Amino acid sequence: MRRSICFCVPSIALAGDINTWKFVYTTSTGLPKGSKMKFDLGSKGRDIDWQVPTSNLKKGSNVIYGKLENGKIVQGKEVDNPNSYTPDFEFVLASEIPVGGTFTICIGCPKDDPKSSKVHGTRAQTDSQRRRPFNLYIDPTGKGRYGEAEVFSMDIRGNVLEFISILAPSYVVRNKRFNVIVRFEDHYGNLTSEAPADTLIELSHEHLRENLNWKLFVPETGFISLPNLYFNEPGVYTITLKNTLTKETFRSPPIRCFAENNKSLFWGLLHGESERIDSTENIEDCLRYFRDDKAMNFFATSSFESQEETSNEICKLICQNTADFDEAERFTALIGFQWQGASGEEGLRQFIYPKDNRLIMRKKDAKYNTLKKIYKSFVPKELIS
Repeated sequence: MRRSICFCVPSIALAGDINTWKFVYTTSTGLPKGSKMKFDLGSKGRDIDWQVPTSNLKKGSNVIYGKLENGKIVQGKEVDNPNSYTPDFEFVLASEIPVGGTFTICIGCPKDDPKSSKVHGTRAQTDSQRRRPFNLYIDPTGKGRYGEAEVFSMDIRGNVLEFISILAPSYVVRNKRFNVIVRFEDHYGNLTSEAPADTLIELSHEHLRENLNWKLFVPETGFISLPNLYFNEPGVYTITLKNTLTKETFRSPPIRCFAENNKSLFWGLLHGESERIDSTENIEDCLRYFRDDKAMNFFATSSFESQEETSNEICKLICQNTADFDEAERFTALIGFQWQGASGEEGLRQFIYPKDNRLIMRKKDAKYNTLKKIYKSFVPKELIS
């Protein structure tokens, strides 16, 4: 049985790159004249998302259009998508496409020229993502009866190396070993390995012995772990990384070294969101982002208590992932939620369960419809408000 083929040109994009992106669809069945195709870019309209093009071909940049095998251009039409803030783009075939024929959707510069594409093309999303999907819906009848999506996939990788960040503890003890993570990042904060092959990073810090000479390379993963570092004397230290190729210098936040282990310091958020990742839609990626990318020690979720905002299924998923990510001596994940009380009296509250991962309290429940009732239902150690 023949199957349709979907591929992208280019197949890999660097975050924030401007180019003309082509999505080539090879049909497994013939499509008659008048067939409709609907392309969903999957953008949410945020600044970090894929730039939304226009179907107006009179514009000189950032346009979307279709192209048949014979080179004939098919103009698209913007159609509303009830599940998205951005439109889909619909194409109507002016001629049939035979079995094995191709239809190409171009997004970017109206001129098919590499130099012009870098100036008048469409900007890719600014966050890295593996196998980023784009959906194409086919309707051979031309009546708007679309079936399952044909999916294009493209890898979005970090752009050119611009910054090196150092994730280190703020508090250490003399002669006690600790680990440091070095992140090689592009302009948008994505991990990247896009650096010249002869790039070397020289590491140093206060009181580093002269016979120690650390040089790091830029790994394919975009980050590297430096285990078993320690300081011999109490004081305030700064780890310095110098790019020997560009002569740029990057420094860590200050690290305080104490003589004895009598203090603790932790960083995190009790109510925070990420522009990149919606904690309600994808709690797993959200927790991983704050734990690994932001090097936080603790994080509390902050979904809304209403059934419309947070369904029971999503609530259970949040609780499950929070329990999975909660790891002693590495990362503390807490269940939190927002509760809207009477305006001018109770206000908007953030409740956090410091111990057990319980389900969020619904305001429509008679036991939790006022702030006074909530406080009476818990002892101080069971709830943070």
